[in-house]
Amino acid sequence: MLLETCLETKEDSETPGQLLALQEVRSLVCSYLHQVFIVDPSLAKLIHFQGYPSELLPVTVRGIPSAHICLDSLPELMQQPSVTKQIFAIQLLSQLSLQYALPKSLNICVTALNLLYALLGAISPRQRVRLFKEILPALTQISEAFPPLAEDIVQFLIQLSRVALSQASLASYFHDHLTWDSEINESETREISELAQVVFNDIITRTVLKTNIYN
Repeated sequence: MLLETCLETKEDSETPGQLLALQEVRSLVCSYLHQVFIVDPSLAKLIHFQGYPSELLPVTVRGIPSAHICLDSLPELMQQPSVTKQIFAIQLLSQLSLQYALPKSLNICVTALNLLYALLGAISPRQRVRLFKEILPALTQISEAFPPLAEDIVQFLIQLSRVALSQASLASYFHDHLTWDSEINESETREISELAQVVFNDIITRTVLKTNIYN
């Protein structure tokens, strides 16, 4: 895929001049995709529904001026049954929110938060670990783009942490007293709770404390 040429390799970071060459490649690719999206906006939807490496999202969102049209199809992408697509959608939303802090972006962020609440109790423990391990950092970016959402996101993190700790305790009980393992991985579930705490602290630092500085 064309976008994969924009990925940074080990060679890029070790060879003098390679990073500059990579920046040039990224500029050319983003310029080309910008023109393509303008001519046929449906291609923007197609490319993002197919997905691509999430580490390129900052490159594409900042480098393709027409990337904002992805906001139109984001709610549909978030509603896909695939956890992989849900992860990509939330990560894309966080980058678009930072770049385009618009009322439309804010409304989609509210929709995304409601979806995450619904998924909290609707997906399997393994899916929950996979989903939230990937998207929690994106919540920090969303709260930075829209500080009024910080309180709602913090409340969600508290709820997620409670669920994760409860599931971890349940897994420990199954293992210790019933001599069989559940599908819940205790260490991974506790990791989600710990990551939620890290994101919580990050949000406080980036939004609440920053707000106090300017007041």
